[in-house]
Amino acid sequence: MLALASIALVLTMSQPSDLDTLLKNRDSSDRETRLAAIVGLAEHGPKAKPAVRELVALLKMNDEELRLNAAVTLGKIGGEAVVEVAKLLDGTDVDARYYALSALGWIGPDAKSATGKILTIANDKDAGLRAKSAFALGRVGADPKIAIKPLLKLLTEENEAVRVSAGDALSRFKANAVPGLIEALKDDAVGMRIEAARALGAIGVDAKDAIPTLQHVAGDANDKSADEAVRALVKLGKPAFGAIAMLLDDVKLEARQRTVKSLEKAGASASVVLANALTSKHLDVRREASRSLVVLNLREEAIIPGLTQALRDPDIEVRRHVMQALLRVAVGAHKAVPNLIVNLKDANVEIRLLALSVLREIPGESEAVVRAVTPLLQDPDDNVRRLAKEVLEFQGKP
Repeated sequence: MLALASIALVLTMSQPSDLDTLLKNRDSSDRETRLAAIVGLAEHGPKAKPAVRELVALLKMNDEELRLNAAVTLGKIGGEAVVEVAKLLDGTDVDARYYALSALGWIGPDAKSATGKILTIANDKDAGLRAKSAFALGRVGADPKIAIKPLLKLLTEENEAVRVSAGDALSRFKANAVPGLIEALKDDAVGMRIEAARALGAIGVDAKDAIPTLQHVAGDANDKSADEAVRALVKLGKPAFGAIAMLLDDVKLEARQRTVKSLEKAGASASVVLANALTSKHLDVRREASRSLVVLNLREEAIIPGLTQALRDPDIEVRRHVMQALLRVAVGAHKAVPNLIVNLKDANVEIRLLALSVLREIPGESEAVVRAVTPLLQDPDDNVRRLAKEVLEFQGKP
């Protein structure tokens, strides 16, 4: 089955053309002319309805590229294609049914009438078809009362592709799927916990009832399921921040460090949580959080308050990382100036240099900065003196 990524490649090879010409060429004996017509018809959406029968017939051909693009075009045509496409689900051709399910999923809610047939394929012996049936169920607007239970069953499978498709589909049912996903989080199977956590994260704030269970899984000894649980908590937003704070306060060093690493893997979405972690009573958490903020190269101004407060941390390593992180958002870091000035007096040369580096990037004149930096023109370190001069020039005081 041709990779779906090739859709974009094929589409970029063709330009929209006259509808009548495309309809005429849809059954051309020349393969390339035919392919170009199929791709072009997708641009006309429902107006390409006259080509439905020929496009459905192509789903049964032994030509991956033609089948894939025929399915895409049927998806663009929409509801007018549902009846003909759904007929293929009754057949025995695995590939034809696979592409029919793809087309129905791309059609979306207008294909809801095909839900019954799609559900039947959820029990098929072919794993690829089961995965694609989950894909379609998540997109056709199936009734949650009849779709969620079969999807939860697919979530128990050993086949990863099936689990991933089922999890994605369940996330599309929003709050309706949350109770079942909470139960899935409690399963002994790691793969099931992972996909349940991903689905809950995709649902977002509507999954807030899952926070206690996600918190429990985040303390799991299995790193993969713990990672996904932490990422899900991050995606749930503020309602889950308390649970994350508790994970960062775990009595076990390993558990705390695993949580910070999971937050780092969550990327920019975890920026505020990591900034909040800079106030932790645990030095290891503050160090790891400050390091993560540097590694992620974040530029969100929302982290500035946390960074500003951490400039007074007693640990030099934390302050070093915090100032490195501040360099990325220095333009908006005016509130950090007083604490940066405090660091200009640090005995460690590197800290003084970092503080000057940040101050050099913060726009706007400040008499307080000028007063604090001027004495550093006599600093014993050449680099400190050089940076101090640059900061003063930036302040208009050559």
